[in-house]
Amino acid sequence: MDRKIRCIIVDDEPLARKVLVKHTEQIDQLEVVAVCANAVDAFCHLQKGNIDLVFLDIKMPKINGLELLESLNPAPLVVFTTAYREFAIKAFELDAIDYLLKPISMGRFMKTIAKANKYLSGQSISQPQQPSKVASETSTSAEPEPLYIKAQRKIIKLDLSHITYLESLNDKVIIHTLDNEITTSQRIGHFSEKLPKERFIRIHRSFMIAVDKVSAFNSIMVEINGKELPIGRNYRSHVLDILQNTSD
Repeated sequence: MDRKIRCIIVDDEPLARKVLVKHTEQIDQLEVVAVCANAVDAFCHLQKGNIDLVFLDIKMPKINGLELLESLNPAPLVVFTTAYREFAIKAFELDAIDYLLKPISMGRFMKTIAKANKYLSGQSISQPQQPSKVASETSTSAEPEPLYIKAQRKIIKLDLSHITYLESLNDKVIIHTLDNEITTSQRIGHFSEKLPKERFIRIHRSFMIAVDKVSAFNSIMVEINGKELPIGRNYRSHVLDILQNTSD
């Protein structure tokens, strides 16, 4: 394709939007027309036409990504960008060209752009990956092994993408997830060793966070799901380096 690929980014998480913008800036062929925090704003941009490609989150307030795509006729090429595997079948039923699990590596992103370019150039390409292939590819390129936690007199298997932050309280650790809390007697130091350092960082002697779940931060705190967590003095320099590099 000779001209630039005009695209929009749709995601309600500021950090996720910044990651995608950063990826697109490294590919000259992409032109980001709009960056939207919700599906309604994206719909307005799409009604103007002349959009080739949409990077679309699924779980968003009011109207989710799947509902947005179903409302479009005709629709541009759509790549779903999400932390959830379970919507893959529905996504491919709606003819999405790819399904990227967060955190999205640059290498995986480049494969998607190559596929989009072939679609837009009218070249013959293979069928989009089926959900089983999505799971196997992303588990090796982006998604580490699940975390096994001793809690409630059993072993609980936890998807890392569901974790928002960990809180050390007395002799327990509370693992906060997107929709639940799990209390374990395993110490926070144990999780500092087990969790992937590129995704989770210690910000305080009592708190460890998932970097991609941070919605805002300053020199003394991070905000996750509307809750402000303190940054300890001894951790401040490292934490700010990580968060500023992620948000660049």
